[in-house]
Amino acid sequence: MEKKRVLLVINPRAGQMTFKNSLYTVAKKISDAGCSLGIHFTTEKNDATDTVEKIGENYDLIIACGGDGTFNETVNGALKLKKTVQIGYIPCGSTNDFASTLGITGVPSKIVDSILAERNVTLDLGKFNDRYFTYTASFGIFTSTSYDTPQNMKNALGHVAYLLSGFKQLSNVPRIPMHVDVDGYSEEGVYYYGGVSNTTSIGGLYTLPENEVVLNDGQLELLMIREPKAPQELSQTLFNLAVRDFDDPNILFMHGKEFVFTSPQEVPFTLDGEFGGAAQRNVIVCVPKAISVNGKLQE
Repeated sequence: MEKKRVLLVINPRAGQMTFKNSLYTVAKKISDAGCSLGIHFTTEKNDATDTVEKIGENYDLIIACGGDGTFNETVNGALKLKKTVQIGYIPCGSTNDFASTLGITGVPSKIVDSILAERNVTLDLGKFNDRYFTYTASFGIFTSTSYDTPQNMKNALGHVAYLLSGFKQLSNVPRIPMHVDVDGYSEEGVYYYGGVSNTTSIGGLYTLPENEVVLNDGQLELLMIREPKAPQELSQTLFNLAVRDFDDPNILFMHGKEFVFTSPQEVPFTLDGEFGGAAQRNVIVCVPKAISVNGKLQE
């Protein structure tokens, strides 16, 4: 019987660089399971996508070892292949938001057991123009924090680094004019933040109720913060966001399948914690049940 071929795509700079302590154990478990193993260490942005696109068809299982950005790149590479490959995720970044939503917890040596046992869940993806995202595409306040924060600061302080960098943006809240269309609903205004997601946790900014988020229902969630009529309303809106009170008049929350954002200015978006480009018009669509990955969700 032909051996299962496994590729580890490792971001050696992710998080606090702790995965190196688990690499031997993970590799040995894969080998002991009767699999052949390939290892690739990423060296720059989009390296994971390019590598998986070039050599991914030589493997049956591709495991992303890094943060949510590494997982995003691995998925984008895998979806360019002519064949379907199994995708695994061993989170070792600074925040691992999406891994928390998926219920991927514990040490890498235990996570790889779940991957090899194919205890998987099916996920919808979002497609932002021509690129896929796994859990969020967003613009506005705090959204550039993850890629603006220096890597050495992330490695030293972990999630605290994001909070420190994010606080700096409170002194200069962006005002972004935007027209948004969602499955027939539309509105226009000025916004401090906008995000389309398929997760319960967004970078420590806010969480969504578990009963509002189904990761494979063919819909994504939209949350936008409108510019308050009075500046003092912002603190109340941020408090309501924290306690998940979406009845606040400055919060727009809804589900949808297609989202069109149009602005008179180029608006930079963040995809899964990384810079995703800037344009005046951006289209996001839900891609139902696009991938299968290890996790503990109920189907």
